Amino acid sequence: MSKKDTLVKTAARLFAAQGFDATTTIQIAREARITEPLIYYHFKGKEDLFLHILEKGSDGYLSRMKTLGEGGPVQFKRIEKLITLHFDIVRDMPDETYLIASACPARLRDEGDVCARIAETQRKFLTSYLRDCLKKGMASGEFWKVPVEPTVNVLIALINGLIRQRCLRLEQVRGMKKATIEFCRRSLCKP
Repeated sequence: MSKKDTLVKTAARLFAAQGFDATTTIQIAREARITEPLIYYHFKGKEDLFLHILEKGSDGYLSRMKTLGEGGPVQFKRIEKLITLHFDIVRDMPDETYLIASACPARLRDEGDVCARIAETQRKFLTSYLRDCLKKGMASGEFWKVPVEPTVNVLIALINGLIRQRCLRLEQVRGMKKATIEFCRRSLCKP
């Protein structure tokens, strides 16, 4: 791992554990085993480093979302993969996910902010993906007839809630992924 990668990973961990304001560049440098000027070589400052972490986390999230592809003829399998992917992202990128879920809500009103862009990109992808699944599933007779747009919004809210619950370390119930998938299966699929 390069020094820059170590710096970014250490900063993400510290920002997630202590918050942006309580984390200093001196502390980041010390824990990353680099010099503080190296931070300023790669980034304009702590805010720039923080924004880089948010963007990198978003890029990782979106690249994994794109691996879902068109899927096969069974539309619920696509929805199940989407739910599983979100649980996996929280597991694999806990600090980045936590920072996006905790820091971004306060920044969403500023249309130029990286967080607003992340939220809009996520919403567009999820909306398109879920709308396609629902329409194809209803057309094939796999799913009950449901109102597409409200159902898409409910599923997006469910996914975002699960991410927030898990990354904010509020989850206390084992088997949450299985329960979520089964709830969606019973709600959408015909017997």
